[in-house]
Amino acid sequence: MMTKLLKIREFVIFLAVVLTAVGFSLLQPGGYGRFVSLGNLEAILLGMSLDSLIAIGMTFVIITGGFDLSVGSSFAFGGLVVGLLLQSGWGVLPAIAASVMAGVGIGMFNGFVITKVRVNAFVTTLGSMTIIRGIVLLATQGASITGFPPEFVALGQGKIAGIFYPVIIMIAFLVVADLLLRKSRFLRQIFYVGGNEEAAKLSGINVDRVRIWMYVFTGALSALSGVIAAAKTGSASPIAGSGAELRIIAAVVVGGASLSGGRGTIFGTFLGLLLTSIITSGLGFLRISFYAEGIVSGTILILAVMLDQLTRERARRLLTLLTTTRSKRMERALNVILAAVVVLLLIFRPWGSPGRQAAVSGPQGGANEEYVFIGVSVGNPYWVDARLGLEDKARLLGVLSELRGPTGSDPNMQVAEFEQVLARKPAGILIAPASDALRPMINRAVENGVPVVCIDTDDPLSKRYTYIGTDNYNAGLQTGELLARAVGGKGEVALLMIPGQSNLEGRARGCRDALARYPGISIVKTGNDQALSAEAEKVARSILQAYPDLAGFACVDAAGGEGCAVAVNEVGKGGVVKIIAMDKNETTLQYIEQGLIEASIAQRTYTMAYVGLQLLYDLQHNNIRLVSNWREAGIIPLPSTIDTGTLVITKANVKAFLQGGKKP
Repeated sequence: MMTKLLKIREFVIFLAVVLTAVGFSLLQPGGYGRFVSLGNLEAILLGMSLDSLIAIGMTFVIITGGFDLSVGSSFAFGGLVVGLLLQSGWGVLPAIAASVMAGVGIGMFNGFVITKVRVNAFVTTLGSMTIIRGIVLLATQGASITGFPPEFVALGQGKIAGIFYPVIIMIAFLVVADLLLRKSRFLRQIFYVGGNEEAAKLSGINVDRVRIWMYVFTGALSALSGVIAAAKTGSASPIAGSGAELRIIAAVVVGGASLSGGRGTIFGTFLGLLLTSIITSGLGFLRISFYAEGIVSGTILILAVMLDQLTRERARRLLTLLTTTRSKRMERALNVILAAVVVLLLIFRPWGSPGRQAAVSGPQGGANEEYVFIGVSVGNPYWVDARLGLEDKARLLGVLSELRGPTGSDPNMQVAEFEQVLARKPAGILIAPASDALRPMINRAVENGVPVVCIDTDDPLSKRYTYIGTDNYNAGLQTGELLARAVGGKGEVALLMIPGQSNLEGRARGCRDALARYPGISIVKTGNDQALSAEAEKVARSILQAYPDLAGFACVDAAGGEGCAVAVNEVGKGGVVKIIAMDKNETTLQYIEQGLIEASIAQRTYTMAYVGLQLLYDLQHNNIRLVSNWREAGIIPLPSTIDTGTLVITKANVKAFLQGGKKP
């Protein structure tokens, strides 16, 4: 019986899901119950809910032997359409229907070009991904769409019997799609198309029609997922869905679908999503650095593809090799040793023993008192100082701390990260919200007794306790004023930023206002550097080619200055085209010393995290004696904002920072 079950791919994945969940529950610090709690299960399912709809369509496409790279952009397009229509006065249901039809149009375009024009699926969907994302950014001008009616927001934030609507929608679509894939004659054809296209044609199957419909389904489901995301977060972000395509493909492949086509199930896809979500959540509970999560995710994908390539005979041989010993005596000895190791681990529990945690946490904080900083684009060197400030203060207070967040700037990914962190029930959360999309999560955390402090980026309309960081508008004013002086009050200039990110929008607005004071200066181009210096270099290079007389660049995020410096130096205009950068990454400081960057507006990121953790700790321990008990009094004993100010770094003082001066 067991041998037959092990030949069923879904059973093997299900077994992996169970073993992974049990493993993380045993390994977590502070006891067994937190990881397998209903709160964490809710967070995992809620995080999966948006990806699951897209994954259904992707499963159909992959079974036919294709794939779709445009799903992330279709996701954003669905949010854009529903947002614009709701703002125009449309009803909720007509707006949702129109958004889904927009997704149908995207899928129809992809399917037609792939099947009728015979353009490779990779090229077609990569091109449509870029086109759609460009349309979204152009339509929104980089700003999130907000102000939705309550009945629409309820679609993403409401509950029935304590279960969020997105989870209910996910389950309903998975069940229906699984039944249709098993029972529908039309959908059964996709296995023949993916398994052997020529044989499918000879048997009378209209292969092109089948493929077009699969792309249509995928486009519609991606757009619908974007609609639900807009309702869930209360805003439609122009950068929503960035990077979703690879994440979805990975989950579908882990779930047993073959990249060569002809094999896959909806249930397997659900298990693949569940497995990857459990692993991500489990790594968070174990406080594994987010830098390592990409390694784990990539390894899982490679192993899944390797498993997909193994034939049953090879798998049987591998299983025999791993489980067969040369003698029964050796086998019994190994079993005794393994059993003894398991028993000793369960008794002594070195991963979560109170003595070990106390040694880590120190004399002041509780053994498991944990504070989490949720950043955005955390792969950016900008956050290094914030992490150091967080760690230094945590060490002094004797508490646990962690910096987490998505490597990109998609607010929906930050929402998913927040949900996982909240399931851990930390003592407090610091967050740099990517957009207004984080407001519902901030409010939910506060309502559940977890205080939240905004760092670097503010959301004053949320229930956050305070904001600690730079006055972004004033930082932008400084940037514009410095650039105006550097170019002598005249000339063409360009602005580099990340559209849709609220703190950078504030800086860009301040920069534009400052430059507007100089009639001789015109902003000829605003570029999106995507928080990547390599992307900033490409954008700056294209701007220099289009505007050969460009006088300078204003950069309001950390990556912009570095990329501009490289591009300007390549064309031999180093020091001629003036660059005003942001922050004090080591590369930026070196370019200032070399004269490629005129100046940089540096923020006190170390101080932000350092002070923020102290305030959360004081709240948790009722150390701020404005009243005897601030919770009972219904007040917050903190100022609404704390401006940490900025520093101007030029060639005159850059050596102090390069030599490792005191962190601001």
